[in-house]
Amino acid sequence: MATPTRTRTRLAREERREQIVDAAAVVFQRRDPAEVTFEEIAEAAGVSRALVYNYFGDRHGVLEAVYLRNVRLLDAQVTAALATTPGLEEALTASVRVHVHFAERDPWGYRYAAGEVGFARLPELVAGRVDRAADVLGGGPEAGLVMAGVMHTVQAMVTSWLDHREVPPERVVELITAYLARGLAGIVAAGLPLTPTWPVPA
Repeated sequence: MATPTRTRTRLAREERREQIVDAAAVVFQRRDPAEVTFEEIAEAAGVSRALVYNYFGDRHGVLEAVYLRNVRLLDAQVTAALATTPGLEEALTASVRVHVHFAERDPWGYRYAAGEVGFARLPELVAGRVDRAADVLGGGPEAGLVMAGVMHTVQAMVTSWLDHREVPPERVVELITAYLARGLAGIVAAGLPLTPTWPVPA
């Protein structure tokens, strides 16, 4: 019988880690994370409590992993949606539509991706997302300020809609896109040239 290679061991470890993160994402739904125990996460993942500690160290580590999981899923969907997007307003519409549909399918996953649940490194990770997104507008502090506003606006409006779903999803997309497009037009009028490159991060 052949000895497993080191690569296979690493992949198995990564798969096990993702299994724990997926289980944690389910356990955290509709609950205060402070009330969730590592025992519950371990049981849901089918692993030992010690293994959860081994991978994540503490609750902040688990929350960060759940945040990153949902951010990766959201960003990948936005990138795919923008692959054939020709202009800025079309890009806004495509990006907002992904946010709304992601939130509709997985409300709690979206809330985590939007940073509604805090953990130690959240500000640092959000700042990194803003910096990466600002690069598509040419980079620099002004582009960073604009992109922070765009990202926070989309997330705030979508999470508000999750709490009050009287507005149909496509109307939400239309309203958020119109709001952002007017704001960006005003920013261009204020002298900040928008020279986007694609794909645009969420």
